[in-house]
Amino acid sequence: MMINSILVTGAAGDIGIGMSKVLKDIPWIKDIYGMDVNDQLPTEEFYQEFIKSPAVNHADYLVFMEELIIKYKVELVIPTSEHEIRFFNKKSIRSIKGVPLLMPSFNIMKLGFDKLKTAQYLECNGFPFPWTMLVSEGEPLKIPCIVKSRDSAGSKDMSILTEENLGYYQKYRKDWIYQELLLPNEKEFTSGVFKSKKGEIQTISFRRTLQGGRTGYAEVVKNPIIDSFLKDLASNIDFDGSVNIQFRLTDKGPVIFEINPRFSSTLVFRHKLGFKDVEWAILDTFGELNDLIFDDSSIINKKIFRSDVEIIY
Repeated sequence: MMINSILVTGAAGDIGIGMSKVLKDIPWIKDIYGMDVNDQLPTEEFYQEFIKSPAVNHADYLVFMEELIIKYKVELVIPTSEHEIRFFNKKSIRSIKGVPLLMPSFNIMKLGFDKLKTAQYLECNGFPFPWTMLVSEGEPLKIPCIVKSRDSAGSKDMSILTEENLGYYQKYRKDWIYQELLLPNEKEFTSGVFKSKKGEIQTISFRRTLQGGRTGYAEVVKNPIIDSFLKDLASNIDFDGSVNIQFRLTDKGPVIFEINPRFSSTLVFRHKLGFKDVEWAILDTFGELNDLIFDDSSIINKKIFRSDVEIIY
C-alpha cells in the first residue's frame, strides 16, 4: 500500500505536530501537507508544505479544503483539531470531494463530546460512573466537586467547585455540569482504545501526571481489571476508530470522566511503544488492516517524560 498525499488539519497544534511525526515514520506514506489558522511554526520541519487556512467557522472553510484536496491530490484528510472534528460531526461529514476523513464513528463522537451524555451512558449500561448533574438542576450532591462545560476538553473550561465560588457558577454557568470529584489524584489514567471495523480491540494504558493540561509524565501499566473494563466498554459501544479514555481508579473500580473521540496528544509515544493506532486506522479506512497485533509484554512499567524542543528557524 502507498498513500501519496495526506492533509493534516489543525497542523500547528500539539496533536497536529505529533501526527506529522507519526506519519513520517510510516514508510508507505509519501507527502504530508498541513493546514491551520496559525502559521507561527517552522513548517518545513513537519510538512511538505503548510497552508494557512480560514477558521472552521468561516463560510469558505469547506471550499478552501476542497481546493487543497484537488491541488495536492490528497488521498486522506486527518483532522486533529477538536473544533474541526466537532464541526464535521455536527454536519455529518465523513468525506470531502470523495476523500475520507480519518475520525472515529459519529455515534461515539456524540457520546464523548457531551460530558453529561457520557456519564448517563455509563450509568445506563452498568459501568461505574461519576455522579453528574446540570448546574441548573440545583445544588450539587457534594462539595467540593468538579464544575465544567458539557463540551469541555481536558482541563479546559473546568474548575473545582467550592462553597466560595458556588454562587458564580449558579448565576453565570447554568448550562454547565457538576460532576463527582474522583479520588485519589495519583490514580489518574489515560488509555488509548482502538477498535477496527471488524470489531477487533487493542488498548494501552498509562498512569499519568498532567503538566499544563496535557500528559507530561506517564508510565505504562498492565492491570487486568483495567484491560477487561476497557474491552467491555469498547465492545458495548458501536464504533470503530481510535479514542482516548480518561479515568481514575477508585474504590469502586475504574471510573471514566472523559471519552475523547479523537487521536490523543500522547499519539507519538504510543506509536513509539508499538501501539500504532494512527497506522491501524489508516489501513482500516482503506480496507488494508489484516492483523491487529500489539504485544505490550516488553513495555510494561516503561516511563515517558515529555519535554518541549526549541527550534530556531
